[in-house]
Amino acid sequence: MTRLIVLTACFLTGLLAACTGGGEEVTAVPSPITPAPALNPAAPEPDAGYPPAIRPFETSAAYPVSGDAVEAGVAYPVAVDLGAMTPNPPDNTTPQVMPQPGVPNEATAVTQLASEDLAKRLSIDVGRILLRSSESVDWPDSSLGCPAPGYAYMQVITPGYKIMLEADGQLFDYHTDMKQHFVLCGEDGQPVAP
Repeated sequence: MTRLIVLTACFLTGLLAACTGGGEEVTAVPSPITPAPALNPAAPEPDAGYPPAIRPFETSAAYPVSGDAVEAGVAYPVAVDLGAMTPNPPDNTTPQVMPQPGVPNEATAVTQLASEDLAKRLSIDVGRILLRSSESVDWPDSSLGCPAPGYAYMQVITPGYKIMLEADGQLFDYHTDMKQHFVLCGEDGQPVAP
């Protein structure tokens, strides 16, 4: 029993020493704290030393804030009706698939290639070439609807585009597939030699 009392006394003494710091006084010197600028809507200059992404809360005619949204420099959330901020959707609500950023869709890619080919053929700047039309077409075979005489073509339906370009008042008919192959088709329905 005596052991139990001695152990309890030692435990309580250790616990008391741990809670009070063991009798030694330790003083920590706090690092100086720079106060944050006050959030006052009228006070700051536009470039008052704040990084571009961090600006004090400001009100303006474009973003009006009611009186109870700002109180003593503190901004509170405000309920906003987003329906009033977005335009009404058009009558045509067919979903559109946006191309991946940095990756042109097939029509844009083959149109650019055809424009560059025409500019090279005519020795003009590609900026002088105008796109008049571009339509999706399923060509009856791999000739892209413009077979050269004496050649055999795979008899498979080949999806692609019929692209009409204009340069110096003349129209040029390009036939393409989806894999960036194209042919300049002449008025006789045969490929124009480069």
